Amino acid sequence: MHAETSWYYGSSAERIQNIKAAASKFHGLLIPPYATFSMAEALGDISLDNGYAEAMIIIGGQTIKGVGGGVCQVSTTLFRAAFFAGFPIVERHPHAYRVAYYELRADGSVNTNFAGLDATVFVPVVDFKFTNDTPYWLLMETYPSQSSLTWKFYSTSDGRTVDWDTTGLKNIVEPPDPVYEENPDLPKGTIKQVDWAVKGADVTITRTVYRDGKTYFSDTIRTHYLPWRAVFEYGPGTKIPKPDKDKGE
Repeated sequence: MHAETSWYYGSSAERIQNIKAAASKFHGLLIPPYATFSMAEALGDISLDNGYAEAMIIIGGQTIKGVGGGVCQVSTTLFRAAFFAGFPIVERHPHAYRVAYYELRADGSVNTNFAGLDATVFVPVVDFKFTNDTPYWLLMETYPSQSSLTWKFYSTSDGRTVDWDTTGLKNIVEPPDPVYEENPDLPKGTIKQVDWAVKGADVTITRTVYRDGKTYFSDTIRTHYLPWRAVFEYGPGTKIPKPDKDKGE
């Protein structure tokens, strides 16, 4: 048995609902020997009718509300389960920027070594796939809570182990200045943050999979994260803070 857990402290009720709805699609699924598994195919249609809610998603260069926000917590957890179990990764797409949820430890602190270990899925265009390259069936089970998702693999061991290493965050780029956008639905005097600044960076992760003590295969996963600016919305007639010149903004 192999298990991986990711955490999402502070998620909205809608995001947690979506994580649970998506995770339920994989509980009890069996992957045949030598089969390539498509997460998008198993997920199917992400819609309000299928138990999903509107939550924050990344699309078109911004973070906005959309149906199924939080599903990428599920794809990230599956990616890590497959990666650390030593299965070949066939297709994986990172997020445009570093998402704080995917760098959380169990105690709620941040571990930047988790950067580069995320995976996004946007059905049907963007998928995550891995191959069960063993002669044994693979059973998956998912256990979501209000703050974490545990993904378990059950199969017969073929003697493989995994070593991995990360460069950590390299070529760090500071985020652009924040922007303020008027929202007529907000009352005068109200300023609401809708997107958060994060530094851009490059991460390279290397993995070597051994079987019975001998190198079976090795691979490299490279990720380029864009710097992301903070975005604030304000009600009509609201006084907007001036940039702090002393901070070079």
